[in-house]
Amino acid sequence: MTWPFENDTGAIVKKLAKRSLASEKRRNLMVVIAVALAAFLISFAAILSVSVAQIQRNQAADTYEAVFTGVEASDVAALKDLPEFARVGEYYLLGQEHSEQGYNASYVYCDSDMIYIARSQMELIKGELPERENEVAVSEYFLSSYGSNAGIGETVRLDTESFQGNYTVTGILSNVGEKEGNTCAIAVSKAALTRWAGFDPAGYRAYVHFQNDEQLNQEIMTACCREIAARYGLPHAGMNSSYFAYASKSIDFASAGGIAALVLIGGYVVIQSIFRISIQDKIQSYGQLRTIGATSKQIRRVVKRESRRLGSIGILLGVLLGVAGGLLLFPKGFHGLYYGAAVLLTVLICWFMVTISVRRPVKIAAGISPLEAVRFSAGQERIRSRKKPIKLNPVSMGLANFRRDRKKAASIAASLSLGGILLLIVSSVVLTRSPEQAARLYFPDGDYKIYLSSEQPEEEVMAAGNPLNDGLRQEILSVDGVTDVLVTRQALHAKFGSSASTEAGMCDALTDANRPDVEAALVSGAMPADAHSVLLDASYQKHLAEMDVGAAMELSLGQKTVTVTISGLLDPLRMTNGHGALALDSVALFAPEELFRELHPEIENFDYSWSIVSDPKKAERVEAGLQEILSSRSNLGLDTIGTHIAYEKMQSGLIFGGLRAVSWLIFLFGVVNLINTTLSNQMSRRRENSILRSIGLTSRQLCRMNICEGLCYAAFAALSVLLVGLPIAVAVCREVSRQSFAGEIVPYQFPILEMGLFLLVLFGLEFLLSAWTAGRQRKRSLVEQMREMES
Repeated sequence: MTWPFENDTGAIVKKLAKRSLASEKRRNLMVVIAVALAAFLISFAAILSVSVAQIQRNQAADTYEAVFTGVEASDVAALKDLPEFARVGEYYLLGQEHSEQGYNASYVYCDSDMIYIARSQMELIKGELPERENEVAVSEYFLSSYGSNAGIGETVRLDTESFQGNYTVTGILSNVGEKEGNTCAIAVSKAALTRWAGFDPAGYRAYVHFQNDEQLNQEIMTACCREIAARYGLPHAGMNSSYFAYASKSIDFASAGGIAALVLIGGYVVIQSIFRISIQDKIQSYGQLRTIGATSKQIRRVVKRESRRLGSIGILLGVLLGVAGGLLLFPKGFHGLYYGAAVLLTVLICWFMVTISVRRPVKIAAGISPLEAVRFSAGQERIRSRKKPIKLNPVSMGLANFRRDRKKAASIAASLSLGGILLLIVSSVVLTRSPEQAARLYFPDGDYKIYLSSEQPEEEVMAAGNPLNDGLRQEILSVDGVTDVLVTRQALHAKFGSSASTEAGMCDALTDANRPDVEAALVSGAMPADAHSVLLDASYQKHLAEMDVGAAMELSLGQKTVTVTISGLLDPLRMTNGHGALALDSVALFAPEELFRELHPEIENFDYSWSIVSDPKKAERVEAGLQEILSSRSNLGLDTIGTHIAYEKMQSGLIFGGLRAVSWLIFLFGVVNLINTTLSNQMSRRRENSILRSIGLTSRQLCRMNICEGLCYAAFAALSVLLVGLPIAVAVCREVSRQSFAGEIVPYQFPILEMGLFLLVLFGLEFLLSAWTAGRQRKRSLVEQMREMES
């Protein structure tokens, strides 16, 4: 602000800042790179958080909030007429049947509303749904692999038990995960469904989507579904927990905040160092301005204008790169408002970083007096006084140069070591929680599991004759390499909860074989004392306070419901017995075996999962033999440790690979600082080096002196990484080990490969920069350098 009695010197300040920018191209480039790097890291992290949350919202939006299971077609029609619902999808799952061609056919019936509701899983990409008995809609995978690439209106042949013959294709489906499981989705008409031998008139499912769903919460929707179920005599509706989790999910900026904090530290150190060196190089120019009448305030405004100009350019470049990267990787996660918020957040953080970074340099520039400016010479910083003289040689002179400006040395070491510390921590965690160790938690006995995997409820499959029987056991034992078959789980799918909320998950039988392991996982309460006491996963109690020790709840195993008491809570970290990469069928609660017998006396065998013990040297034969046995059994699935290892590697690659990338990018802050310092030293010490060469210092000795100084920076940074990063890495790894392996502490492993690469880059960079600096000085003659200093 200019007061009325003041002269407006804004134009002069603007011209001075412009001239200064034009004369400091190297400094400008370094600042722009540092700010752009910071803006890119922060904006990309924020865009990533926004995109993931938006993709999850898109999957949940306008789908379904509840499902009525076990209803008739007339009930579905009645639900469609209710004003509370905007859309009701009609669905019937016929189940899987094995084809003679080798694939598993998953037959379903659904209407157009259901296709729209389930679009994230199964989408009608071309044509229409079938209406006649001899019409089907099939998947792209089926047509390309088994349907001779037939098109709409052409004929395909089905050869499963229930559906055999030629059928006309009316539509083409896109289904998730078909190729991986060799399962083909086939939609049949209602006419074909009602003539199917296994048709149950009360086997429909109604998926409902509420009107004004954004104004309603889960409690209101649940109460409405209960009232409708009571009015029409329908079973209780199951609520879509994924919908409520994603629809109300807020954007998680925790990871972006952590990255922003690291970037703030690194950017602050680097930008301040760059400006401080620049001001030291130009301190005499500022002194000359003071002698002709420039005030401290005007000098301050010149430097601030320079920082704002360079900061604006860097922020703009970094934000553009961050947004472009987010759009390229997550195009479906775009949301204009959220992207705008992420960009605004990035701009504010980076502007704050630039502002605080130049405060100290601005104060130095504005506080210099004309007399001090004339006496000051860059490169002549005071070396701490010594009581004893030192022997002059290239090594001692390099060490003296390293110690001459403690702030500069600390700045470079801090910026270089920050990325190294983060890399050490991340790499140590990766070694602690290796994919092989994480996958082995699910396979304590062998490398393979066979389990019930059917679209039909487990109790129906078991009542009709559990396929996990003695005949199958003998077939498996006959495979070359298999040594034993162990029963690992006896379980049924269950619904449990109170009148306020209902949950669903797998209920395992508590037997004499698994009792010791279950008791070891108990965190509160006691083991069941009678048949109507159960143990519950403690994670349910965290978000449902009423599900605590001593509370009563309703438990449904199939169509049978009984009131039980929660006698204890279990540590979920010890309940790693699910199947598939996501382990979605991990145990939710344990009930005594007597309760299973009481509710389902018609079932003789409750086996749900077997563990296959085999010779590791014959792994290929064993897996091929098990695949051949299961190829003719559609109700069974094969889970392998290789699947879990691959999934863990993918997860580790996504999470820890990203953190490694962030580590190296933050390390670039130190590289920028180091390059700027090296180039500045070359400029500011020309006179000093010329004098040394004039009294006998050879080019080789000058090169050794520069290399020694550079290696001091690298050694100091490496030492900082070990002293600061190692204790943090050990502590973090202990906590990760405790969380991942149910309290077991895995011995710490130092990441030799990653840190060796870091040290190689660090010392190699220092050596190259020092050698390059000496080479530049060697190319110019001593006379030329002396004349240049005189001018």
